[in-house]
Amino acid sequence: MKSALDLAMERLQERDGARAKLTDAQKAALAEVDRKTKAKLAEREILGSDWLAKAGDDPEKVEPIKAEQRAEIEKIKARAEQEKEHIRKGAAS
Repeated sequence: MKSALDLAMERLQERDGARAKLTDAQKAALAEVDRKTKAKLAEREILGSDWLAKAGDDPEKVEPIKAEQRAEIEKIKARAEQEKEHIRKGAAS
């Protein structure tokens, strides 16, 4: 029996056409992007925690740090998705 996720993925593939098969090298490259992204996110989390600790309880200092933290996390994730898409497009060629 297939899960709801499996069924949804099948419908998506049917709608968008068959998905290109990834090579072992592409799978390894995608895994490397994931590994680097996790490391960057962890580093950012540590830096953000340190900055928040230094800011103390002052809301005027804390809020800009949190906003910058969120923006940086989104940039890291977006960059990773761009890299992954570039790798995947190599499979479609």
